[in-house]
Parts: sequence; C-alpha cells; structure tokens
Amino acid sequence: MLAYAMIGMAVVAEVFGDSMMKLSNGFERKLPLVGTLLGYGVAFYLISVVLEELPLGPVYAAWTGLGIALTAVVGAVVWNEGFTVKKVLGLTAIIAGVVVLKMGV
Repeated sequence: MLAYAMIGMAVVAEVFGDSMMKLSNGFERKLPLVGTLLGYGVAFYLISVVLEELPLGPVYAAWTGLGIALTAVVGAVVWNEGFTVKKVLGLTAIIAGVVVLKMGV
C-alpha cells in the first residue's frame, strides 16, 4: 500500500515541478527553476523506489495519467486556463486507460 501512496506523492511532486516551470518564465527566474528541479527530482526518486515493487507499465501509466489530470486541474484553477468539455473528456479517457491497465496486471 505504501507504493501506491508514493505514486501519489510522485504525482504531486511532478505537478509542483510543472507549476514552478510555468513560474520560471522560460527558466529566466532562478528560484522557480530550483523548484522545478526539486519537484522532478523528488518525483523521479519516488517512482524509482515504487518500481522496485510494482510493474513498470501500470506505474508509469498511473504516474503520467494522474499527473496530466492534476496538472490540468491546477492549470484551470491556479492559472485560469479554463476547463472545457473536451478537456474533461480527454481526462476521463486518460483515467479510464489507467484503470484498464491496472486491471490487466
């Protein structure tokens, strides 16, 4: 069960890194650049630990799929990027794909 919590923490760390990347203004601002590196570093470390216990396919699908979904939500809420029906359908398809991959294990 700890492995699944670590996937969740990796997703949050990745989304933090993504948000810091947006704040960095093309890596011109240095403090958000440090946040980007920290977020991605933590995310990759956590995923590497999870992969010692769980298979690559479902882990990577969950990490990227949930990361995309949470990044889209953060983009809509924090950065006012909007949330359209197409985004909702796309995110639903991603999440359904992760569930199907998990069921195949």
